[in-house]
Amino acid sequence: MSHLWYNTDMFLEILLKILSIFLLVGIGYFVYKIRLVPHDALTTLNAFVLNVAVPCLVLQSMQRDEINEQVFNDIIWSLIAFALVTLLIAGIATLIIRRVKSIPEDEKGIYTVQMAFTNCGFMGYPLTTVLFGKYALFLAIIMNIIFTTFMYSIGVVLLLHKKGEKLFTMRLMVRMLSVPFLASIAGLVIFISGFHFPSFIDDTLSLVAATVSPVAMFIVGINLSNSKIKEIFTPKNLLLCVISLVVVPFLTLGVDMLLPMSNTVMVIHVFLMAMPSAAIITVLCNRYNKNAKLAAEGVASTTFFSLGTLALWTLFLTKMFL
Repeated sequence: MSHLWYNTDMFLEILLKILSIFLLVGIGYFVYKIRLVPHDALTTLNAFVLNVAVPCLVLQSMQRDEINEQVFNDIIWSLIAFALVTLLIAGIATLIIRRVKSIPEDEKGIYTVQMAFTNCGFMGYPLTTVLFGKYALFLAIIMNIIFTTFMYSIGVVLLLHKKGEKLFTMRLMVRMLSVPFLASIAGLVIFISGFHFPSFIDDTLSLVAATVSPVAMFIVGINLSNSKIKEIFTPKNLLLCVISLVVVPFLTLGVDMLLPMSNTVMVIHVFLMAMPSAAIITVLCNRYNKNAKLAAEGVASTTFFSLGTLALWTLFLTKMFL
């Protein structure tokens, strides 16, 4: 009976944490609808998140402490597994979506990126900390190194790629260069070198980095202000939900079970891949003049259904592997 109460309490705790993040979308939607923020606020908020807040998050989170052998092995397999699965899903999604004629050509990149890149930072960090502890958060930050590097490189390429065009062209490579991408490169240097910022700089970076999640979800809400409920829960978005929240984490689990990693790494990796689509995709769509409304609808639908699926994944992973 006590175990049942534990599962029920954990389920409710997950729901409340996800709900608190989802409410940020509602705030963005509401304040934009009633014009509490100016029409040009979206451009300013996008610029702040991409050029200020995300770089601070990357630089601050890439700092590391001294590590022992077990932690070193967990770090290595966290990086390998996250990179391998992300590339695998991106490749499969690209091959499948490119052949679906019902999806407009200009939208295929959005669906591809939404399947491959989850909200492992904005939602992943707070939920991982609450549900699995500080060491799990450390592993999530390590995995986010790959996410950040890939999101602002491969992710941008997939988002902008057009039919008949080579995957990596000079035009795409030039457009890929951005402040977040350069921050990712600097972050890798920080991580490899073991460099630490002075405490007062680290505190400043932390304060700015803490704005990424609320502002990014706020932006999603603003982009949804011109959408109707029936446009959010379309058959395409419902299929996206099934793939992102069920198929992708199961595929991740299958790959991870073939690798010699610890159960802790596997659980955190699967949990992060079970997150809804990354909110930052909406920000990137605004930045590169893609269909940000469509991206926001995908983020909203996957976040809504993740209220239940994340709770179920947590119960399953803790019962089977921890």
